[in-house]
Amino acid sequence: MSLAEPQADLPLDPPGPSGKTEGDPEDRGAVPPESGEAENPNSERQPQERAPNPPYAGAPLWVEVDIAQQRVRVWKEGALLREMVASTGLPESPTPTGVFRLENRGRFFFSKKYGQGGWWWVSFLNRGEYLFHSVPTDEKGRLIPEEAEKLGEPASHGCVRLSLEDAKWFYDHLPEDTPVVIR
Repeated sequence: MSLAEPQADLPLDPPGPSGKTEGDPEDRGAVPPESGEAENPNSERQPQERAPNPPYAGAPLWVEVDIAQQRVRVWKEGALLREMVASTGLPESPTPTGVFRLENRGRFFFSKKYGQGGWWWVSFLNRGEYLFHSVPTDEKGRLIPEEAEKLGEPASHGCVRLSLEDAKWFYDHLPEDTPVVIR
């Protein structure tokens, strides 16, 4: 999915837990956790697990995308740091496989081509063509409920979708050039 220019009329903050933006009267001020410390029911943490073969000898931090299990795992010094439920590409628009590195990033995007956007995007191929990002949103940044319900099964145009909370954690904690293995 290619990125479009940021929209000037977007909300200042992403949707809160209900999927509504800060401007929605029922959910004013609700934003995802900033620190990544809050528990996410979609994340499974098992720090005792050991990493499979890292993509680079001695890589202290790297990302594994398991297409078969629809999971993203972040490994730090050989131990599982975080596991997240994901949605990768559909058969007609598969997520590329191989070894990549995290590239540029941004707060929000919207693709007119697909009629969807996402929060907290981080590119892993072609500087904005393939991304890790939140479950899809509309042009105003509101989560699309029927798309969010697909988390955990192939559903994207090739990007890797994460829950809003996991996308924010990914954006905040993984620096540019972090290795990514997609298999």
